[in-house]
Amino acid sequence: MPFIFYDHLVYKSDIVDFIDSLEEPDNQKGKAKQLVDDIIHQGIIEFILDRLHPSKHQTFLSQVEDRPYDPEIISYLKQHISPEIEAEISSHVEKLLEDVKKDLLISTKK
Repeated sequence: MPFIFYDHLVYKSDIVDFIDSLEEPDNQKGKAKQLVDDIIHQGIIEFILDRLHPSKHQTFLSQVEDRPYDPEIISYLKQHISPEIEAEISSHVEKLLEDVKKDLLISTKK
């Protein structure tokens, strides 16, 4: 997945290593990694939209769609949500990844 404005806030090496250690075909591992990326992306976007005033949703979503790599998106969020938005996103991502890890552990034990 190409660089996205929040990539510097996401540390998923543990979950990627876990997926790589599974005795599954490489294409299944690739699908699992893509699913993790999708869960993280949707979780971050939902988290931001929940915190962002509805009048700012369209601007934010347009920025993400047109320029997902633009670091100015973080500046926009700092201005319209909180100066601490990066730490808040990091904390939210940690919770998302913990849930994904639990789900993966449960599904691999079946």
